Amino acid sequence: MRRILCITVILSLILFSCKKSDVVDTNNSGSNNNNNNNSGDVVYNVNKVTLLQLVNDVRTKGCTCGTTVMPAVGVLAWNDQLGKAGYDHSVDMNTNDYFSHTGLNGSTAGQRITAAGYNWNSYGENIASGYTTEQAVINGWLGSEGHCKNIMNAGYKDMGVGRDGNYWTQEFGSK
Repeated sequence: MRRILCITVILSLILFSCKKSDVVDTNNSGSNNNNNNNSGDVVYNVNKVTLLQLVNDVRTKGCTCGTTVMPAVGVLAWNDQLGKAGYDHSVDMNTNDYFSHTGLNGSTAGQRITAAGYNWNSYGENIASGYTTEQAVINGWLGSEGHCKNIMNAGYKDMGVGRDGNYWTQEFGSK
């Protein structure tokens, strides 16, 4: 189990930015669109206002990702299409008890983002498991160099996050 987790972490660090030309095919995973939006702040089982604030606070101040000093960058906007892509992937991972950037159907983050309707030029994805709050998952991502660099990537303009159980998927994009 530890070996699988180590491999997953390494793959997570490797996959932190892709170009549109990397996607060959669009694959709609057919996941459930259960958008829990009772208060306006809660979307896809996350508090989008809290997540945006946490991420944008770090982006506007800059931070150190591993050994790399990252300068301040512009804020991100919430995007529901990215949130849906993240939510659908989190549901798939939770339902099928796996943890990977690659869906069980072979889908990539770019394919899932496209299937959710986001016309991207670039994208990135962070995944996490086991965290119970927005603050905890952001702290976890900031403690990982690759995930932190995704958060600090100046090329991204939009963000969405979806959670199912304690599986989290954060999607980034720019159009």
